[in-house]
Amino acid sequence: MNDLSPSPGRVTDAATLLPPAPRAARWIPHAILVAGLLATGVSTALIRRAADLRDSLNFQHATEIELRTVEDQFRTYTALLRGGAGLFAASGDRVTLAEFRAYVQRIEFQPLYPGVLGIGFTPTLPASERERFAAQAEALGVAGFRVRPASDNPLISPVLFAEPPNPRNLAAIGYDVMSDPVRRDMVERARDTGLPAVSARIELVQEIDANKQAGFLVAMPVYAGGTVPADLAVRRQRFLGFVFGAFRANDLFNSIVAARAEEDAAFAIYDGRPSEATLLHRSARTANAPAGRLSREAGLDIGGRTWTVVFEQRVSPQRASALSEIGLVCGGGLLATALLGVAAFRQRRTQDEIRRLNMSLEVRVEERTRDLRDAAERLRQAGDERARMEEALRQSQKMEAVGQLTGGLAHDFNNLLAGISGSLELIETRLGQGRSKDVGKYIAAAQGAAQRAAALTHRLLAFSRRQTLAPKATDANNLVDGMLDLIQRTVGPAIDVRHRGADDLWPALVDPSQLENALLNLCINARDAMPNGGRITIETANRRIDRAQGEMQDLPEGQYLSLSVSDTGTGMSPEVVARAFDPFFTTKPMGEGTGLGLSMVYGFAKQSGGQVRIVSEVGQGTTVCLSLPRHHGVADANHAPERHPMAQAVAGETVLIVDDEPTVRMLVTDVLSDLGYTAVEAADGAGGLRVLQSDARIDLLVTDVGLPGGMNGRQMADAARVGRPNLKILFITGFAETALLGDGQLAPGMAVLTKPFAVDVLAARIREMITA
Repeated sequence: MNDLSPSPGRVTDAATLLPPAPRAARWIPHAILVAGLLATGVSTALIRRAADLRDSLNFQHATEIELRTVEDQFRTYTALLRGGAGLFAASGDRVTLAEFRAYVQRIEFQPLYPGVLGIGFTPTLPASERERFAAQAEALGVAGFRVRPASDNPLISPVLFAEPPNPRNLAAIGYDVMSDPVRRDMVERARDTGLPAVSARIELVQEIDANKQAGFLVAMPVYAGGTVPADLAVRRQRFLGFVFGAFRANDLFNSIVAARAEEDAAFAIYDGRPSEATLLHRSARTANAPAGRLSREAGLDIGGRTWTVVFEQRVSPQRASALSEIGLVCGGGLLATALLGVAAFRQRRTQDEIRRLNMSLEVRVEERTRDLRDAAERLRQAGDERARMEEALRQSQKMEAVGQLTGGLAHDFNNLLAGISGSLELIETRLGQGRSKDVGKYIAAAQGAAQRAAALTHRLLAFSRRQTLAPKATDANNLVDGMLDLIQRTVGPAIDVRHRGADDLWPALVDPSQLENALLNLCINARDAMPNGGRITIETANRRIDRAQGEMQDLPEGQYLSLSVSDTGTGMSPEVVARAFDPFFTTKPMGEGTGLGLSMVYGFAKQSGGQVRIVSEVGQGTTVCLSLPRHHGVADANHAPERHPMAQAVAGETVLIVDDEPTVRMLVTDVLSDLGYTAVEAADGAGGLRVLQSDARIDLLVTDVGLPGGMNGRQMADAARVGRPNLKILFITGFAETALLGDGQLAPGMAVLTKPFAVDVLAARIREMITA
């Protein structure tokens, strides 16, 4: 009978008795190392290439922004000077200093047009009238006026007005522009062309201290009668003078060029070919933004002169290079490859040890126990690594939620566009076949899809806090009572919904439809927190918040309407409450929520001037409280909108439509024509302003807010009201641009209508504004 117990000699020889490992297991670790190194190298090269392309695109984008900014600002300033030229063309030499100063204050010159040292008026007259004109200047309100310096020119152009009245601009009063050949060239070009003319690089007369800068002037010619004569000789005969803008180059370009663009592209602007003698402005270099390897030279035609702009790439700290990314990818790839290789080698060694243990089990018991302890330590480390991986997974889930949101939006919009496009195609087909009976249902289908698309857009704007709100004095108790049936049907029969309304509840100035959406959203969240049923309580109350409470709740002190939704659900931990309003944060399983509901409620509350707070305890339920500012007035009656026949125009009533979208102009023009109005169209602010500065009858201006050409709808309306102070204006916009509301309120005689709008609503609003 053989002895199967291991002897010392047999244990020593056990290693020599091991069967060879399979060939596949031998080369797997080496293959893992080679594949990992290859993948790391390829990834590093791709990231480097992508970084070079990104730097080039950033530089090109930044230079285009700076070029377009300079061109747009020049068009804006010439439009400003053109308005001043209209003032002098209409009144000639009878405009007083007080009237000109009032005009400058009315157009909000300093806050709206940064970088301009001053604007003024300079008449042109024979040198023989020097003394008479000095007396006339005194009569117009310019004290101590004298023409300087003395010159032999047959014509003089002394500066009569220069606003605002600071020491620099006052130093220019009386200066004869014709006494300087460079300035005279600018005046003669403006006079002979009828166009704004820019001077060469000069030192302004306003440079009265040691802090001198290069500067230039822009001259807008003024002719008797206001229009530019077609014939050169007539232009010279009817030339009255020019309205000018004085610019200190450094102050101007530092104020109009975005600092973010200069982080990627430094620039220098020259009057003509680049040299120190023609330098107008150079970007300030900073130590934390070294120069890059890219450069560009471009030309700008500004007022009859050619400016040369030389760009040099800057590498800002935020976009310095891809070295950190390359290092991260390369280092991470090498580390991952090393770990995988080590794991593969360890796996092969473990297999050898298992075979060795199978050959000598009794002798290897203690070694196996030690290996088990090592394995337990590795498992603990793996648990720690898993916790770190789970945190990384949560971050990736946020990005996946963004993907779900964009995918869902694309899906919804494609469905809605398919409904609209298909309906319009069927309408065209049926009309071509002479079958008009089915056209009505296709029109209804297209309108329904368009309305759902508008509703989807409004929800997105609510999330981004850029929706156009239609605030009304709202009674929250009536609003909640009207929604109780809908809320009950939404949350289901297992949940009891109650409303506790306060007596003598204050009204709030909010958009009632958006408040309904917020309330419904909160009730749906409460339902999801009570899977086995429960109770939802909606309460309203009047609250007075003092300064201490306001600082704690991020609210100004004052009186507020409180609307709260409480549930008896699972509640939330303090950590979850702290992140509840974060976009895309959700505690629901993957695929059951994107974490936007409370973010949208928060956005609506903040945009309405209020706040939202959560009070919750695990196992005790949750209360979400909306605080909205009190409205001192009577709540509006809540009536369903009714459709009325569109009112016809009175003979001769004229409406000017300004919109850069041809389809919108065509639709509004057709509606107005059907109603008997005379419709005048313009595609940009400059074209609309030309119509408004003419003698044409205009009963109402209908304009978009965002317009091309350097002048938006609000600026055009303000400029038009200089000559037409009682002009009525209806803004049509897709969202609440900051250019529309200066201090949060529209001026009297102005109103806003949100796109998209129904035709009958547009017609009713136009009739209402004209007859008001």
